[in-house]
Amino acid sequence: MEFLNTVGACWWPDQGCAPRWEAWAVAVAVFAGVGSWLAAVATYWAVIFPLQRRQQENLAVATAVVDNFAAELIDLRYALGPVGFILPTVRPTSEPSQAKQTVQGMARHSIAVPELIATPETLELVLSLNSLRRALKKWDKSVATFDISPEPDIEAPFAEYVVDELKSDFRSVMNEIRAVAELIKGVVPAYRSELDLITRSGDGFLPLPPAPDVL
Repeated sequence: MEFLNTVGACWWPDQGCAPRWEAWAVAVAVFAGVGSWLAAVATYWAVIFPLQRRQQENLAVATAVVDNFAAELIDLRYALGPVGFILPTVRPTSEPSQAKQTVQGMARHSIAVPELIATPETLELVLSLNSLRRALKKWDKSVATFDISPEPDIEAPFAEYVVDELKSDFRSVMNEIRAVAELIKGVVPAYRSELDLITRSGDGFLPLPPAPDVL
């Protein structure tokens, strides 16, 4: 009642009563403000909080998956490292059977690249993992089907094409490994130093050459 009394000496206008309309306007504004605040709180708990919770859960799942995958990615990188030194010995002029034996002895991928839920927070990583998966699949196929034996029905430089394709596929794999390592090294501190080394290494175990100067 004390609050109402501050609004005016009486509630309804008559001959002996003159309500303070400016005070009523303030009161209405106060109640409207309280209603808006309550609506905002209800919206937060009904919509925003569950959304934030789902985002946190998705990030937690992605972090756990990446933590497990990081170790496998490092092992794969070290397994593929020697290929960077052996591959230059495979030439279009190599003896076909010997070249085929050399290539088929090269390491192939032995990891399952994880499939994460794409969210605004994980989209860049998801796309990078997709690219790595495609590159590994293509590399495995190139190794498995490599053969530079002469083809009587093909007059084009067949051997050159096959060798170039093999080397291109290997470069793609190494580039995608570096790209994924760059994205996840900040998420898994335990593997950061090794992942950082991967991002700075070339296709073998030597450091990447410096980037050319841009004029």
